[in-house]
Amino acid sequence: MQEIEFYFDWDNNKIIFNNGISCTINEEKNSFIYRGIEFTLEADVEKDLCNIFNEQYINVTEY
Repeated sequence: MQEIEFYFDWDNNKIIFNNGISCTINEEKNSFIYRGIEFTLEADVEKDLCNIFNEQYINVTEY
């Protein structure tokens, strides 16, 4: 299973993945679109990504 790291760039309203994909966060919906599928930030993003794409996603955002 491929492991993909990502982090939240809150200053620019983006989520950056180490596979070269970056997604803009929709502040009104509190969501983002990754590979054609909308994800809400209120959910368990890592778990949802893993279940849909069968890859391991790791949030490396420093809070």
